[in-house]
Amino acid sequence: MQKELAVKRTDPSLLPAITIITPSYNQGRFIEETILSVIDQGYPRLEYIIMDGGSTDETVEVIKKYADRIHYWVSEKDNGQSHAINKGLRMATGDIINWINSDDMLTPDSLWIIAQHFLDHPEAVMVHGRIEYFGQGKNYYSRNLPEKDLNTRYAAHICMPQPACFFKRKLVLEQGYLDESLHFSMDTDLFVRAGLHYPIVQVEEVLAKFRLHGDSKSVSAFSKTFLDDNKKIFSRVLATLGAEKEIAEMKSLQLYEEPAYLYHKPAKAFDTGKMLFYFLAHRLLTLHFRGDKQEYKKIFGYLLKKHTGLLISSGKLVLYRLALFFPRGFFHSLAKLRDRAG
Repeated sequence: MQKELAVKRTDPSLLPAITIITPSYNQGRFIEETILSVIDQGYPRLEYIIMDGGSTDETVEVIKKYADRIHYWVSEKDNGQSHAINKGLRMATGDIINWINSDDMLTPDSLWIIAQHFLDHPEAVMVHGRIEYFGQGKNYYSRNLPEKDLNTRYAAHICMPQPACFFKRKLVLEQGYLDESLHFSMDTDLFVRAGLHYPIVQVEEVLAKFRLHGDSKSVSAFSKTFLDDNKKIFSRVLATLGAEKEIAEMKSLQLYEEPAYLYHKPAKAFDTGKMLFYFLAHRLLTLHFRGDKQEYKKIFGYLLKKHTGLLISSGKLVLYRLALFFPRGFFHSLAKLRDRAG
């Protein structure tokens, strides 16, 4: 059980308004649980928006059952998940926003918990916690990253699970909406922009549940498209920061992609060398999960030669070397056992 929060006893008018957006398409067998996880929070300043892409299954009938507790919903053809979320973001009026996909769920009291964290950290534009993975075998939890260099990581790659990440509306108003050309890593793109410009707070609470199933994009399509999206995003970061040395390194690895546009230039400075290290180290984990040993060996060899000190200080040198000899997903399976729920 999550702890009882003092915020529940405050005047509701003092609470931040929260908007939850659910993009949906043909997830009728799951969406009722999603809807109930949101509307049963009992949070007094909730705005709930569902953007359905014209589902042909039972989705619309399920939505209609709860229409009186949903602020706005529509079922119409769209241009994909990013487009659907953007439609909801442009409509949102809450101080704080998150999107929960139609096969995922909020945990009980998560809106109260996130409201309290934003009240405790008024400077933060984003607060994120952990999630519970469920649906395929034993449930397990995500883990937060160590605090060391966390601000550098925030600007280099996705550091948090999207369903447990809540942000102030000012993020999209000031830095722009989701990049609709990205169908897999649009959350990474938005969260990296947050990392470039604003304070982010990491908390320990489990705020959402992520369903693992065969039709899930993150399960069935964890493909090279994720890696391609992420190199495009990080190339944009380096170009925005004018990091010529790191751009040259990315080019030598055939990972740099000339960006079509740049982000807003941040006011604060970043250690772009460390950013590159964390981007490549994060990529290694994905490559091992996919079983792409050729690129894995190339990047590991490069880190060993060019970023030896950071590789050693990260404490992952032995792990990365061992991964060369273990089958794909081996360490991911070990992590699931370590972090299993119950």
